[in-house]
Amino acid sequence: MSGLKDRLNRLKTSSRVSSSINPADGLLAMDKDLNPNLDMDTVESDMDSMESDMNAMEPGMEEWSRQALRNEWIGLEAEYVENEWGSFIKRTRRFPLSHRHGCYELGEIAATGGKLGSFSASRLPASTQSLLYFDTETTGLGHGAGNVAFMLGIGFYREDEFVIEQLFIRNPAEELAMLAYFGELAAGFTHLVTYNGKAFDWPLLQGRYIMNRLKLSMHDPLHLDFLHPSRSLWKHTLPSCRLGKVEEELLGFSRFDDLPGAMAPVYYFRYLAEGDAEILRGVFIHNEYDILSLAGLSIHFSRVLSGLLDLNQMVAEEVYRLGLWLAKMEEMALAEQAFQHLLDRSSEECAPYWTPIAAYYKKQGQVDLSIEMWTMATDYYRAQALRSTEPLIELAMHFEHKIKDYNKALQYAEEALACMKVRTSFFRPNAKHKAEVEAIKKRIERLRLRADQADLKEAARLRMDMY
Repeated sequence: MSGLKDRLNRLKTSSRVSSSINPADGLLAMDKDLNPNLDMDTVESDMDSMESDMNAMEPGMEEWSRQALRNEWIGLEAEYVENEWGSFIKRTRRFPLSHRHGCYELGEIAATGGKLGSFSASRLPASTQSLLYFDTETTGLGHGAGNVAFMLGIGFYREDEFVIEQLFIRNPAEELAMLAYFGELAAGFTHLVTYNGKAFDWPLLQGRYIMNRLKLSMHDPLHLDFLHPSRSLWKHTLPSCRLGKVEEELLGFSRFDDLPGAMAPVYYFRYLAEGDAEILRGVFIHNEYDILSLAGLSIHFSRVLSGLLDLNQMVAEEVYRLGLWLAKMEEMALAEQAFQHLLDRSSEECAPYWTPIAAYYKKQGQVDLSIEMWTMATDYYRAQALRSTEPLIELAMHFEHKIKDYNKALQYAEEALACMKVRTSFFRPNAKHKAEVEAIKKRIERLRLRADQADLKEAARLRMDMY
């Protein structure tokens, strides 16, 4: 539209210049000679009229253009948003609290959500209104200036619904408007919920704010990154701790025909090339699922921290990892409950965990329980050629330093050395193995000396008693 106006202005200028010179000296004069009826005043008047018509038409054309843009995104249930910084696309999805994502209804967070405050060092209680769920879709996987978040997915609870807003930029020029909108919205929340957000999404977003010279109001939120507890709990029982696998195994939610997250940049660049918004449908749906799964995991973890999971439905490894994680979260009563449940199972099932649980109890100062489990582990695995020497060494240390029974300590130390020699016959010893053998030999030498001294003292005492 502006190009047509420029052409009209150039024509008007040309006509005015032509009328001020000798007609015989210009092209327009030649035209006038060829067409004697040509009136320069009439030409200029017609041009003014055309410009007036174009100015009157321009607002209508702009409105038509906006409406065409809106229609393009209606199919994706998205809208065109403008603010003082520019424009971007926003897609809003609203879910009732009765909506079920996998095995949980979204409204279940109300009963146990406060326990999520345990994730932060300050242990500030969380409420449903304080949680902001956040996930990005980016042009790459790095942290450099060239990696742009072309979509910000955010979710939050309102009184009677769960809202997902997906902020999308059609080109990099719209990033400023999108970031400004996000900053205003995020200011009302204290807890940020992500999956690998501490290492990727949040640092990336902070970098984009710096690049655009904007201040992020939610500068240092209480971050609930569910990737780390997922690894602590399920790294040894699940084939992968990717969000898609965790949601499938723990939430019972399976995605069908889902676009892999790694393909999102490909579809975005395809959209930039072709301009068809429908290309992005799979990207929007994938991001929506991510936000819903974050909400589902927040319910699951809050139930874990409330002691509401059925331990009978877990394998031994999962119960053990649960106990360790609960202890790390300073939920000591629940950790003790998990360990006791594991110890109540059959010896065949829980024997591999006697030694590590004994180490946990030792750290907690419950020495008697530690000794009991080290003794059980020693007796249970005594017939095995290759076995851990840890319970033997721990028992040797205990009887040497606490009980002062040097003969008993020597017995465990010599048994540990025998185990090390058997292992040497199967595997080539490395530096660590050699150091352990030398440490055991020194312990045996010391214990033999102390045992001899103790025997001499005991003999002397007996002689004194005889007199």
